[in-house]
Amino acid sequence: MLNHALPRRLPDIGGSGWLLLALAVALGLASASLFSGLPASPAVHGEVLTTLRLPRLAATLIAGAALGLAGALLQAMTRNRLAAPSVLGVTSGAQIGLLLSLLLPAALRPASIVPVFAGGLLAALLTFAVAGGWRASPLRLILAGTATTLLLSALTALLLIINEQHIAGLALWGAGSLFQNGWDGVVRVLPWAVLAGWVALRQARALTVLALGDEAAASLGLRVDALRRRTLAVATLLSAVAVTLAGPVAFIGLIAPNLVRLAGGAHPGRLLPGSAVAGALLMLLADVLVRQTTPLTGGLPLSVATALIGTPLLLWLIRGQPRLSPPTPDAPVAAVRHRRWPLWPLALAVPLVIYAGVTQGSLPLPAGAWTDWWQGASGTGAFLVELRLPRVLAALSAGALLALSGLLLQQVVRNPLAGPEMMGVTQGAGLAALSVALVWPAAPAAAGWLASFAGASAVLAAVLWLNRRSDYEPVKLALSGIAFAGLLAALATLVVVAAKVQAAQALVWLAGSSYGRGRALLPALLPWLLLGLPALWLTRLLGLLMLGDEQAAAIGVPVARLRVGALALSALAAAVAVAAVGPVGFVGLAAPHLATLLVGPRPGARLAATLLCGGVLCGLADVLGRTLLAPLEIPLGLMTAALGAPYLLCLLAYQGRSRA
Repeated sequence: MLNHALPRRLPDIGGSGWLLLALAVALGLASASLFSGLPASPAVHGEVLTTLRLPRLAATLIAGAALGLAGALLQAMTRNRLAAPSVLGVTSGAQIGLLLSLLLPAALRPASIVPVFAGGLLAALLTFAVAGGWRASPLRLILAGTATTLLLSALTALLLIINEQHIAGLALWGAGSLFQNGWDGVVRVLPWAVLAGWVALRQARALTVLALGDEAAASLGLRVDALRRRTLAVATLLSAVAVTLAGPVAFIGLIAPNLVRLAGGAHPGRLLPGSAVAGALLMLLADVLVRQTTPLTGGLPLSVATALIGTPLLLWLIRGQPRLSPPTPDAPVAAVRHRRWPLWPLALAVPLVIYAGVTQGSLPLPAGAWTDWWQGASGTGAFLVELRLPRVLAALSAGALLALSGLLLQQVVRNPLAGPEMMGVTQGAGLAALSVALVWPAAPAAAGWLASFAGASAVLAAVLWLNRRSDYEPVKLALSGIAFAGLLAALATLVVVAAKVQAAQALVWLAGSSYGRGRALLPALLPWLLLGLPALWLTRLLGLLMLGDEQAAAIGVPVARLRVGALALSALAAAVAVAAVGPVGFVGLAAPHLATLLVGPRPGARLAATLLCGGVLCGLADVLGRTLLAPLEIPLGLMTAALGAPYLLCLLAYQGRSRA
């Protein structure tokens, strides 16, 4: 799996030459980072150097090396160059473990890395179990890792929102930070880092044998499964070290090993130490960027710096990779069987969700509330109906539009991963709308809607343009979308941190929320549901693209115009939904697959079922988010992830067993 040589290589000066060059660059960056901007007073100079600068430099090198080495181990054990702690959900699991470790008493703080390691390991095991084991295809592994990450990220965001009084500081930590106040943090994780690094380097020879293939390695006496279990544990421990020191940082574990391969270090004996050096170098670059931009931004989060460095490198690596998907498309979320259930149960679910959304809450409806509201009378009951009904209708409408966007994307690019949240569309729309709201608080609603559409369209166009030469291959398209989504999420975090006083509101909005959506929003939102009418015509024609572009054109299908029209409609639907309720995730990815499971691939029935599934999923998430922890409200986007991620994980696991 993915044992191809990269078509592009760096100038051949030998693996040792590149390793020495990387070390020289790292030392130069370390010197510049260590001694720049020190105070003139010798006493203060020494105090800053020994208390702040040196611990930060040590944390930078250890965290970067740990992430690079962890990525190399995961890629070697799966023979998959796309494996990384952030892709497989390890980072998200470790992040939850670190949050829980804060509850430990002071006497147990030296062992605080244990819950971090446990969280990362459980997340990794869940990803591999759902994907179908060690030999899962890249597409299934990415999808399982993404579902695990979304589920754990929703839980993390919920923990942050519960601690709203500390939201700005926790949001900054969640964006990554290398700040160290003394040597305590470094000393606490250093023994674990040394132990994991020593075990990892000792496994280089066994991983070399594993690269021959499972059967060949087993014939040579290698215990393949035991090696993989041991390697996964070591990689998770390294990831836990990095998360403890720097927070949840993405990109480095994925990029560092691939850069070493480009330099000619594909052999595990060179790949492992080279990846550690490359990871430390990338982390140093990110730290230098943080330091250089601090006077301009007031403190650039580490995740933004790693995303700014890592996104261009990752996109370049993706374009240089050979084909990552098998010739026959792997449809990991296609329906196992089509029972063709009738649509009326789904249609009946809509008024039930509306009724539940209005009647359920911390304040029950008094008798006669509906009648009072309908007759325009005043009173508590009529007020509660007026308050709750618009928000549940907004959630239903936004869910239907997100589902429509996902259905069109999946049909255009013939990729089961092509949801608006996987392609970076909702993140782009959300960042644009949030920026307008914070910069221009008195802006009319139309400005936010236009900004949302512009952001969604720009990201979608960029992702598709970068993958035009690979014929929109599913794995490359998914990775490109993940890269853009990571960059935009990091930039959104920067906006949240910069918002300061409005940080809590901004973070809740980025998680998706229907709170406070009044009657004035409905006339601007509900007419957009008519986008389903042109979508019906488009979906019928898009089904003909399965024949191939040449065959479709031969029977009169305007292929180019059809794709452009469908993509524009998809971006518009996602933008409208994001402008109304924020960047809600998972609805656009899960609803089309759930609809196909229920009614099969018939275009008309599938479109209607998709709209209903998206609306019901989003409306149900709104009701549950408002009632489960009342009076505390769970944002809409967190509940859709909590509902959609387990569904997708169960579907993947079921299909993996049915194929076995």
